[in-house]
Amino acid sequence: MNSNSKVDKLHLNPVNVRAHSRKSMFSDEMGGALVEMAIALPIMMIMLTGIFSFSMALYQKLQLAEALSSGGRVLAADRGDIDPCQTATSAIIASAPGLQPSQLRLTYTIGGVNYGSGTTSCPGSGSTANANMTAGGVAQIQASYPCSLSVYGRSFASCNLGYQISENVQ
Repeated sequence: MNSNSKVDKLHLNPVNVRAHSRKSMFSDEMGGALVEMAIALPIMMIMLTGIFSFSMALYQKLQLAEALSSGGRVLAADRGDIDPCQTATSAIIASAPGLQPSQLRLTYTIGGVNYGSGTTSCPGSGSTANANMTAGGVAQIQASYPCSLSVYGRSFASCNLGYQISENVQ
């Protein structure tokens, strides 16, 4: 074997070293994943936060429906009470700890008589039971609750959650 060829292989030409380093610097793909992650991560985080915000609105809707169901059962069974709407309102608020009571708008209709929006009381005359709470009659509760779909403090939509329940008075 020629000893000259070994020396040529081991000898590095400075021009070849510079060309090799430029080639590896511009064709290296190791930083590609970092760039892709830097582009994709903010988009993924916004989407995940949007999903979380939407799921909170669904949670509030389910909580409102469950609370009205509980309040409707109390109202239907509360025929002898002087103020059955107040008792039902207390049951609704107790059943929905995740909702702010001050933002909850309730409307009661008992035996065809509407007690107005935002009312939480429907007392009978004097100290007698509410005369509209007759056995077999219909008691209805309507509720609305405001919600807002926001991502990172920026509100994209506001909505109004609503639910209604009707029960036969016992």
